[in-house]
Amino acid sequence: MGYSGKPIVGDARAAAGQEGRERSAGGAGRPRGDALPSLQIGPYKVTFLSGGRFRLDGGAMFGVVPKVLWTHVAPTDERNRIRMRMTCLLIEGGGKRILVDAGCGTKVDAKFRDIYAIEGPEELLSDLASLKLAPDAIDTVAMTHLHFDHCGGGTTRDPGGAVGATFPKARYLVRRQEWHDAHHANERNRASYLPENYDPLEASGQLQLHDDDLEIVPGVWMKNLPGHTLGHQGCFFDIPGSRALYVVDLVPTVAHLPLPFIMGYDLYPMTTLETKRAILRDATREGWLLLFEHDPDLFAVRVSGTEQKVEFEKVA
Repeated sequence: MGYSGKPIVGDARAAAGQEGRERSAGGAGRPRGDALPSLQIGPYKVTFLSGGRFRLDGGAMFGVVPKVLWTHVAPTDERNRIRMRMTCLLIEGGGKRILVDAGCGTKVDAKFRDIYAIEGPEELLSDLASLKLAPDAIDTVAMTHLHFDHCGGGTTRDPGGAVGATFPKARYLVRRQEWHDAHHANERNRASYLPENYDPLEASGQLQLHDDDLEIVPGVWMKNLPGHTLGHQGCFFDIPGSRALYVVDLVPTVAHLPLPFIMGYDLYPMTTLETKRAILRDATREGWLLLFEHDPDLFAVRVSGTEQKVEFEKVA
């Protein structure tokens, strides 16, 4: 059921090193300015930007897996919530700047912040500013899906209360299936879809829907990874010798690498299982990098082994 190597399920925090373990007791630290973590993936510089931090119920995050099996790698607070990041990608290359996901944004009210223990949603823009990038420097915002913790920062409320695009010159990419589902939400997923996070993009003419996997720049694809939602997707760097996948909510943290460790939030958990099995089979065989959106201590790992027994080492 578990994975082995560096480390095993029972000690997943070890992959973050001693610094990561020390942060587990308190708030997650974050680099600033020129210390922002980044990787070179083929011709692209990929910088990990903070969309803020939040907490979700640990039981919901691990679904049918008993707490005794995950609590050591994802300790909970007094409200049974585990620490998580909202890490976004800035991809630079070929004269383009692409933002993948945008955190929860700053529109959320005090009650919402308390429920999810949201901290630092303004850090997305401050991280960009530390790189001397204004919002109008972003060419494309690619949304993996439309849940609030992934797309909320794509729009901003002005002092007069009007909501508009945070990135005024960007096209916003959304998979058509996800757009449809966001506008036909049900009792189970309605709390995750907030129209103010995406409807203003249609009104501004910046929304671009796509039906299939989409190559956003040469070798970089928005790739369907269904299960969490039908339109859920990751960002795949299909670059021979440098393949990498931003796994988003397919594998939200390193503790979710074992195949059965699937979130209760997933609408189609058996689809998640098969998507995850196929991805980990290819990733372990070819030694991909996996880039995390929600891990509280890790940004990227390199995997090996097999999909049934994943081994990994910290890269960033």
